[in-house]
Amino acid sequence: MAPPAVHVIDDDEAVRDSLAIMLETRGFDVTTYATAQAFLSQAERGLAGCVITDIQMPEMNGLQLLRAFNARNMHIPVLVVTARASRTLAQEALAQGARAVIEKPFAPEFLVEAVQAALDAAA
Repeated sequence: MAPPAVHVIDDDEAVRDSLAIMLETRGFDVTTYATAQAFLSQAERGLAGCVITDIQMPEMNGLQLLRAFNARNMHIPVLVVTARASRTLAQEALAQGARAVIEKPFAPEFLVEAVQAALDAAA
């Protein structure tokens, strides 16, 4: 059986790399993307697993990505990570379909548990 797929979208290369390493060492198959647009171009071919996206990104932010998923009728669990969480931002992300809003910094095991819960719920 193939390992669960996790798609990490963040404009910060160091964050992408650290999340990928953390998740790969726990058995996930991780693909990283520098932009939401890069992810969407791959997603057009169909994807499984779950998405971890940053909120603050140039060109298309995490909330706009969630709206794009809704407009394209894409059903993939999304975890939003942000260094600038606010109640309004969290409510908007959840209203747009995010499974969770996770504030940076976070404990690695907390993120792993959130990813596993998102994958389990989607199965």
